Amino acid sequence: MKMRTLALLGGLGWAYSKGPRDPQEWPGFLAEQYAVVRGQIDESIAAGKRASVRRGHQIDREIGEVLSRTVNRQQ
Repeated sequence: MKMRTLALLGGLGWAYSKGPRDPQEWPGFLAEQYAVVRGQIDESIAAGKRASVRRGHQIDREIGEVLSRTVNRQQ
């Protein structure tokens, strides 16, 4: 509960420090910030997917190398 309250207050403090002073401009500011954060979330999800695919290929290569060494030793 305390962490949630602290996070909420921190978020409000950040928004107040970065936002416009005129309350009528807040809806536009919040919509803009939402779009920015949403874009960052989409970018990070895409980067995570690319990293996962790269890691999967790397693991497959490593397994293939180990299996080929094992087969060569037995022959």
